[in-house]
Amino acid sequence: MSNTMPGSLSASSALAKIGHLFMAIGLCVQLATGSVAKAQTAPVLNVDSGPVRGISDVKMTSFLGIPYAAPPVGDLRWRPPQAPKPWKKPLEANKVSNECPQNGDLGAFASAGGNEDCLYLNVYVPRSTEERRSLPVFVWIHGGNLTVGQAADYDPSKLVVDGKMIVVTINYRLGVLGFFSHPSIDGERHPFGNYGQMDQAFALDWVHRNIQKFGGDPDNVTIAGESSGGTSVLAQIISPWAAGKFQHAIIMSGGAEIIRHPYFGATRPVEYARKIGSGFATAAGCSDQSAACLRRLSVDQILAHQKDYIVNQTIIDGDFMPMQPGDALREGKFNPVTIVNGTTSNEGTFFAALPENATGKAMTEEGYNTGLGAFFGDKSRLVAREYPIADYQSPSEAYAAAATDYLFSCPALMIDKWASEKTTVHAYEFNDRTAPSYIPPTTYPLGAAHTFELSYIFPGFHGGKVGAPVKLNSFQEKLSDEMVHFWTSASSTARWTDWPRFEGAQPSLMQFMLPENRSVAAIEFAKRHHCDFWNSMGVY
Repeated sequence: MSNTMPGSLSASSALAKIGHLFMAIGLCVQLATGSVAKAQTAPVLNVDSGPVRGISDVKMTSFLGIPYAAPPVGDLRWRPPQAPKPWKKPLEANKVSNECPQNGDLGAFASAGGNEDCLYLNVYVPRSTEERRSLPVFVWIHGGNLTVGQAADYDPSKLVVDGKMIVVTINYRLGVLGFFSHPSIDGERHPFGNYGQMDQAFALDWVHRNIQKFGGDPDNVTIAGESSGGTSVLAQIISPWAAGKFQHAIIMSGGAEIIRHPYFGATRPVEYARKIGSGFATAAGCSDQSAACLRRLSVDQILAHQKDYIVNQTIIDGDFMPMQPGDALREGKFNPVTIVNGTTSNEGTFFAALPENATGKAMTEEGYNTGLGAFFGDKSRLVAREYPIADYQSPSEAYAAAATDYLFSCPALMIDKWASEKTTVHAYEFNDRTAPSYIPPTTYPLGAAHTFELSYIFPGFHGGKVGAPVKLNSFQEKLSDEMVHFWTSASSTARWTDWPRFEGAQPSLMQFMLPENRSVAAIEFAKRHHCDFWNSMGVY
C-alpha cells in the first residue's frame, strides 16, 4: 500500500482512506497477537491475584497473558515459581505474552527470541456455554525439546468451540533457564533442577484455584502435550507435585520419558545434570562456580552458551521426580488418572529432515552410521543390523525408522502395558501418511511425521513463526473432527465404544487414518516397530 496521498483526493475521501489504513494496521496487530476478530471486551473476572478483562468474538472469550507466577528474574532465576504480585486495576488480558528465551534450534518448529519474564497463561472459554457452569477443562503443555516453543503457537478454537471445553495454554521456562542443576544453586535448600516442569505444576495449581471463575470444573481437568509436552505430561502423572490437580492425561509422542540414562533422550540422574551445569558455568564465564555469578549472566549470555549444556530431559531430583519414570509406572507409584497415550507412525522422518533442511543434502550411509553412534554408542552396530539401509529406500528412511521405534513407538507401548495394570489406558497411533507438512520439502516421504498430527487438533498449526501454513483437505477435516471428539472427551472414555481400553490378553490401539480409523492389535504394532528388539536392549 502506498504511503502517499494523491492530490486529487477530497478531504473526506482522504480521511476515509486513513481510517481504512488504521483498521488494516489494527488487524495486523490482532493477527500478530492472536486476538483477531476479538474487538468486543469481555466481563471482568476476579482471579486470586486480581481482576482480568478478556476479549470476545462470536465463538469464544479469551483471557490472554495472565501471569500465573512472578517473573523468574534476578534472585528468582533458578528457584521454584513464586506467586505473582497482586494487582487491583483490571488487567487488560487482550494479547499473548512474551515467549520464554530460546534459540532457533529446532528448524521450523522454533522461533528464536523471548524474554525471561514469560510465566503467563491463556484461558479460552466457549461463548455458546458461557451461562453453563462446570465446563470440562483442557490444559495444553507445548512441546519443543524443552528448549523452544510457546503457548501462542497453538490455536485452541476447535477444541473450545467443537469440544465445548475451557482450554488453558501455558508458557514455562526452557533450556538452561528451565532445566538446570548446579551444586551452588542446588545447595540453597529449595527444590531444584526441573524448573520448567515446576512451572507447569504451578500453572496447574492456578487452574485448580481459579478455573471456576471462568465456568470450569476443577475436578474435570485433562492435561495434554506433544513431544516434550508429552514427556512433561508423563512427568506430571508421576510427580507428587501434581497429585489431585488433574484427572485425565493425553500423552502425545512422549514415551522417551521412560528411557534410561545414559541413552539418548533419557531422563537424567541429578549427578549427571550437575556435571553438565558446572560445565555451563565455566563456559559462560562463571569459573568461580558461584550462584551469584550465574544469576548475573544476561539472557543473551545464557542463550549464547547453552547449546552444548542443555539437559533437555526431566532430572531425577528425588523431589519433583522421585524416581526413574519407568520404575514408577511399573510399581504403580503415579497419580491414578485416565491416560490416553500415542504416537505417529513415522515420527523419525521429522528428525531426519532437520539436517537435510539445514545442509540441503540428503543423509549418506556415513551420516546414518554417525547418527546411530550418537544415539546408541557401542550398541549402534546392533541397531544398524536391525535396520539395514538395504531394507529402505534411503539412509534417511532407515534412520527415521530406528528413531521412530526407539524414541516413541516402543516406549509408548511399554507405558501402555505398565500403566494399564493400574489405571484406564487408551492407546493410539496417528497414521495419516497424507498429513500436510509445515517444514521444507525432503528427498524422502515424510508421511505421518512427528508433530504432523497437531494441525488436526490445532487448526493451521505450523510450528514457530517460520513454518509454512498448512490447511487440511475435506477428508483430513473429517479425521480432525473425530480426533477432536476423542481429545475433548477423555473424561468419558467409558462411552468410547469404538476405542476400547488397552487391556486383556490381546490389547489393541486405535489407528487414526484415512479413509477411516481402524483398530490394530498391539502385537501387530509391536512387530511393525521392532519392539521385541528394543525390549531386549535394556533402554527402558
